[in-house]
Amino acid sequence: MGSESSKSDSNSSKSDSDSSSNSGNKNGKLETMDGLKENENTIINRVWIVKKSITLNDGHVINFDPFFILKFKKPIKLLNPKANVFKIKNECNSHFKHWAIILELSNDSYVNIQFGRNGFSLKEYNQTDIKGESVFNSIIETWGEDDSPFSFCYLGEANYQYDKLKNTLNDKKKEESKRFEEKGETYYNACVKNCQHFACDIEKILFSEIKGWHSFDFYLDQFFDKFFPNIDLGILKLKYENSIKKENEELFKLNLKIIKDYINEKMNNKISERKKKLYEKEELYYKEVFEDLYSLKCDDYLNE
Repeated sequence: MGSESSKSDSNSSKSDSDSSSNSGNKNGKLETMDGLKENENTIINRVWIVKKSITLNDGHVINFDPFFILKFKKPIKLLNPKANVFKIKNECNSHFKHWAIILELSNDSYVNIQFGRNGFSLKEYNQTDIKGESVFNSIIETWGEDDSPFSFCYLGEANYQYDKLKNTLNDKKKEESKRFEEKGETYYNACVKNCQHFACDIEKILFSEIKGWHSFDFYLDQFFDKFFPNIDLGILKLKYENSIKKENEELFKLNLKIIKDYINEKMNNKISERKKKLYEKEELYYKEVFEDLYSLKCDDYLNE
């Protein structure tokens, strides 16, 4: 995890800490390396770092919930809609940043590698029938806030054997697995062993050096315009937007069920007519909140 500054601080000498914000997530599962046989014997071509904002209670990267937040529990937990990453405003903020590595393989597959509180993950994405979808899928795998933009730092052409990198990472994963079996967590520290340091470690393996300054010059549309000018982004956007729409409709219907169950539970108790009217108003309020949040109408989904 890095701050807004893009300067590499992989040689930080800050002291170790065992606070809850730095230790592994004991309730989670160890992150995995998910490789595909068809990506064996390939070469790593271009490499990027992708950066995305996180908040202090991001479960993958850091876990610090200020005690006062607990005082403001809502009767119904909002299930927020999935954000369309192509419509997120490109702007810089002062939040903490999560870093991940994106690899381009010589067979047009793409890889996302990132490090968090339960170790590092590696996921591969092979080419689909839509050109550019494999790199897009690898990007959106990056952890962070749903409404935060992606920004990219281009590291260059690696010309490095992918199997060789995976062998190195497999050794690291064995160490993580051993610690996880013994302690129920991996070692992660937000100050001295975080996602930023891990990304720089991979950069050093691939390029034999670490840049003194990582400049995140590209947002998502600019990234595709610069590095994938032959991709018809309109086709990719259309498929993605249709997928997001379907997922949000399902979330919306789930929200309606949550409202219905919540109100039914209230109504099943012996209550006065006055309280009944108050709960009916509360139900209407929540429906209006969800309609505004999702830009969907409850009446279209209540009878499904």
